[in-house]
Amino acid sequence: MRTPSLTAAAAANRLRWRHGEHMRATRGFSLTELLVAIAIIALLMGLVGAAVSAARANQKSENTRRFISKIDAILSEQMARYDSMSDAAVDIDYSNAPSAVTRGAYRAWFIRRNWIASDLPDRWSDVQFMAQEDAKPASDTTKSWEPRSASQRTYISIWNSSSPKPSAAYAGAECLFMIVMMGGIADCLDCGELKTAAVGDRDGDGFNEFHDEWGNPIGFILWPCGLELPAGSGNSFFSGNRALDANPFAGFPRPTLGMRPLIYSPGPDEEYGFDRRDEVSTLAAPTGNNPLFGVGTDCGNYVSDTFANTGGKSLVNGVDVRSDNVTNLDVEARQ
Repeated sequence: MRTPSLTAAAAANRLRWRHGEHMRATRGFSLTELLVAIAIIALLMGLVGAAVSAARANQKSENTRRFISKIDAILSEQMARYDSMSDAAVDIDYSNAPSAVTRGAYRAWFIRRNWIASDLPDRWSDVQFMAQEDAKPASDTTKSWEPRSASQRTYISIWNSSSPKPSAAYAGAECLFMIVMMGGIADCLDCGELKTAAVGDRDGDGFNEFHDEWGNPIGFILWPCGLELPAGSGNSFFSGNRALDANPFAGFPRPTLGMRPLIYSPGPDEEYGFDRRDEVSTLAAPTGNNPLFGVGTDCGNYVSDTFANTGGKSLVNGVDVRSDNVTNLDVEARQ
């Protein structure tokens, strides 16, 4: 049976219908659809960007932590040597010890003030003191110190040959670089791993510092007695078996005081939060019958004088700036 032929009008309608269907099938997105698509793409790109940024920040922190660990291992090895020093090795003259102070206490003070602080200086003022005392003739009765190691003589030579003299702005970081890379305790002149580290001269005084992954000097405090870790905990890190033996009658003080130097990076926010507040007085020479006075009981404290209105904490916009610092003591702080 034959299908009836379409009328001309019906054929035209069908043609127009098919043409419209084709046009609907091939037309582009509407403006609303485009805006929605763009918003979704932007959101995804933002999420990806945030993830990449976080990954990079984590990688920078990890790289900085690994480098600080290398420096910490070098300093820890040197600190261990002081523990094993015999009286003969340090050539102690006990006739100068106050009568009320035990030989053990005097020995501990002598080692930490005349060996540790001289072999591991974290202030240019210590190096300057060594140079000034070394320049005095042997007949000078005011001469209270003379170099006892190759490292100390190296530091004196560096100080005497420098012109102008280094500034105090990044003294700890600059002394750390000198100790490790300029013929000091590590004699690491051929140490490939450390020679590839990022270095710079932030204050332009002619003395380099090791830099972290954010381009900031890596700080160094030899006696961080006032250190609080974790940041904001309110607890002194060097307490208990890590405490400073400040009492000369404590019995058998440890030569290294159960204490390790602090090596630290300010982290992503580039704010250190640590301070060397009052170190001039707390690192002063011993007085009276207490040779253990003056070993930096406030060094490493938070910058309470700068942030006096924040309850004595290093707060910026309510955040403790030390919370993202990277230090050589972070693992111990978490234990």
